[in-house]
Amino acid sequence: MDSRRSPQPPRWLAPLIVSFGALTGQLDTAVNIALPAITTAFAIEIPAIQWLVICYVLTYASLVLGCGRLGDIFGHKRVFLTGLLWSALSFYLCGQAPTFGWLLVFRGMQGLGNALVVSCAPALVTLAFPEAERGKALGFYTMCTSIAATLGPLLGGPLLTLWGWPAVFYGRVPLAVLAALLTAGWVRQPVAVRPGQRFDRLGAVTMTTAIAGLLLALTQGNRLGWWALPTLGAGSGALGCLGVFLWHTTRCAEPVIDLRLFRHAGFSVAHIAHILVNVASFSVLLLVPYYLLNAYHASALLGGVLLALSPLGSILASPLGGRLLTRVTPYRLSLAGATLVAMGLYGIGQWQASSALGWVAGMLLVQGFGQGLLHVATMEYVMGMMPRQQQGVAGSLTMLTRAVGIVAGATLGAFLLNALQAQHTVLLQATGLPAPTLAAQAFLLAFQETLRYAAGLAALAAVVLWGRRFLPVPG
Repeated sequence: MDSRRSPQPPRWLAPLIVSFGALTGQLDTAVNIALPAITTAFAIEIPAIQWLVICYVLTYASLVLGCGRLGDIFGHKRVFLTGLLWSALSFYLCGQAPTFGWLLVFRGMQGLGNALVVSCAPALVTLAFPEAERGKALGFYTMCTSIAATLGPLLGGPLLTLWGWPAVFYGRVPLAVLAALLTAGWVRQPVAVRPGQRFDRLGAVTMTTAIAGLLLALTQGNRLGWWALPTLGAGSGALGCLGVFLWHTTRCAEPVIDLRLFRHAGFSVAHIAHILVNVASFSVLLLVPYYLLNAYHASALLGGVLLALSPLGSILASPLGGRLLTRVTPYRLSLAGATLVAMGLYGIGQWQASSALGWVAGMLLVQGFGQGLLHVATMEYVMGMMPRQQQGVAGSLTMLTRAVGIVAGATLGAFLLNALQAQHTVLLQATGLPAPTLAAQAFLLAFQETLRYAAGLAALAAVVLWGRRFLPVPG
């Protein structure tokens, strides 16, 4: 044996570095706390600030699947490293933005960087281990990204106070650069790149445009109306591009994604359930803050702690789910996760203005715990179904369904709450309640109904998963 051979690094080192790199995107939750300061700095109207989020989410969600395919063709490490360096540049440019328009451009750049990073991160993590240990690796990765999403607002507050809104972007530049240096030195490309592969440009363009148009139609529909010209235009364009994509993909030798996978009933069911649960679960991030402020009258400190309990549940569930996957099937873990999410959301829908603190905290933990189990199980199932040479697309597909669920959840949750609140306001006017009391009561009733509808969606996901046991297993 050659004594000059360098010792092998610990096998958990590469997944740790990759997870550290991926958290640069997950820390974007820090931007939320800086939105009022950005609104003031650029002297814009409050409704316009939503484009800061839309530009980022649209770019990231529409490009992530194509970026995963790039990783499968050119190497996951190369694409991941490029994404980190691109992200570092975009963070710096966001902090330097001279106008709000330029800030939106740079946020789009940031979305591209995040798509490059997160599309290949799951592949780099899982391919470093034998297939039997893929669940543990995914649990570890999901736990790290959940921690980052939780820490974002906690770190964003001090950064904003000390150095202003650009700091929520500048603060991530050294993290991205450090992650890139560590990746270059310590992370290996786990699967040899097969030469001669081609990137399906037409498929990538039509797919990206279809996804972007769909998400834009969802956001514009709630803001401008479902029959407004911009909404109809975005939706029609998305359907047209989707049709071209489907037609082309069935005739392409090396498509962005092999649509024949969806002929496997379990593969389709897993993604349907994942979307439904993410649509339902986003009601927590969207509506619970208003409940804590308007109905529960929690202090800022208590409200922040309570809001952190849902992602804390996901943090606790992720490594446990990874270990359980060595003993139970992803199907059973997904079913358990969807069921827990439905139970948690239904419990939240029972909250009153004077609910016990333990009940409020417990239901948030249950919902977050269930969502963590489902996410790990879905990633394990999808990545196990696809060849090792297509793990970039596999990991990206799960991220895409999650993003679609979040955008749809934000749109439908806000629409439903506003409609129900208006309805209850009309019904309560006959009671003669004072205006502040009437508004608070109408909100609470609308909040409870909306969360119960969300629980119904999660329960539907559980029913879909349970029904999967009766589907034929392909030979």
